Amino acid sequence: MKRGKKKAKKKLPKWINPAVLWSGTAVSLLCLAGVTNYSIAWSEASESFNLTSTDVRGNSILGRDELTALAKVPFAQSLNEISLEEIQRRIEAHPYIKGARVSRRYPKSITIDVVERQPIAYVNLPSFLVVDEDGFVMPLRHGDMEFNVPTLTGFNNAGELYPIGEKCLSHKTLEAIEYLTIVRQQFPELFDDISELTIDKSDEYVIVLAEQPTRIHFGQSDMLDQLSLLKEFNTTLSGVKSLHSYHYVDLRYKNQIVVRERT
Repeated sequence: MKRGKKKAKKKLPKWINPAVLWSGTAVSLLCLAGVTNYSIAWSEASESFNLTSTDVRGNSILGRDELTALAKVPFAQSLNEISLEEIQRRIEAHPYIKGARVSRRYPKSITIDVVERQPIAYVNLPSFLVVDEDGFVMPLRHGDMEFNVPTLTGFNNAGELYPIGEKCLSHKTLEAIEYLTIVRQQFPELFDDISELTIDKSDEYVIVLAEQPTRIHFGQSDMLDQLSLLKEFNTTLSGVKSLHSYHYVDLRYKNQIVVRERT
């Protein structure tokens, strides 16, 4: 069997000195690095990277100007010298902000992405407060009840149970928030119609609808099972009546619904 001929290694021409070749390459690289550093230094000296604008994304509750002011964005400062972490911390200190991310956009801009806390209920206290699905406590914005969410009434109103900027400490309030979260997910049309979720003297849950208003008694049983029963009942009424046709809907009896019609 004939063996293939080994390919001869290409040799540099005798007039090229390898040491000189590598030396020249190194010099070229050093020159390129020097030019790059000079370019950066020149850009900064000429204010090419000075911040002139911000882009705010993900907000629907807090306004763009409000977030920019909150961030204390240092305009006219070099983008390379701005601390993104400090801006992020200032934004996340706001009770309505769940999380934030700040990033540079060369040559002259930064982007602020935020995730806001979504209110699920007001809490009826001497001073109304707002809570989200996680039970996080927030103050009213500008003193206004601006969100279309139910009000929790009849719950323990001790102020120390509702620290602003932290999670609610009332077990019963957190339970009510969990129920409302499930209602919003599984029965959104009912959630939009709830005026109040309250606890009566027997420590039983009662939902009060905004229109007329109809009272829906859930009692102390498994509210999730009762919610499924109510949803099925509402479906059977469709096109003929509605929940608003009744003074009250009582779900406290196993596998049955007791109602009182309006006259």
